[in-house]
Amino acid sequence: MIVTGANSGMGLAATVELAKLGAHVIMACRSRERGEQALQEAQRQSGSDRLRLMQLDLGSLASVRAFAAAFDEQHDTVDALINNAGVVAIKRQTTADGFEAMMGVNHLGHFLLTNLLLEPLLRSPQGRIVTVSSGAHKIGNIHVDDPHLTKGYSVWKGYAQSKLANILRGASTLRAIKYWAR
Repeated sequence: MIVTGANSGMGLAATVELAKLGAHVIMACRSRERGEQALQEAQRQSGSDRLRLMQLDLGSLASVRAFAAAFDEQHDTVDALINNAGVVAIKRQTTADGFEAMMGVNHLGHFLLTNLLLEPLLRSPQGRIVTVSSGAHKIGNIHVDDPHLTKGYSVWKGYAQSKLANILRGASTLRAIKYWAR
């Protein structure tokens, strides 16, 4: 199993609970230092030695590609991909690739990661993709003419858009998997 944003909050809690159940969990974290601290905490809380840290910065498509390549070299399958990591940016920020930060991390980074890991997910007897969203999707709009919110940025506008994109991605990914698994 892979849990993004496993160094804190729901990601760390999910990691601990999955490890208690005997799962092998890869903690995908942006910061190596915070990831190492979380790894030790997860091991302490779960009593498991089946935890591993891998660095992943969802704000960098190069990092996402490197993570997926490293994972693919070491593993044939992934039973569950839990797309949990997320950011809330009070002021407009951009990713390494120039995307608005919340759209880039909360949606686009996970979108690429999910697509790069589809083959190992499909090879798993019961591969699962879990994408954490938020009720904020209900107030979101996809700003087709300005998806990176270069005009009229607000934290809620950006966050809600990224979470709506997550909901829409989940539906489209499911359709794609059903199509390709025929």
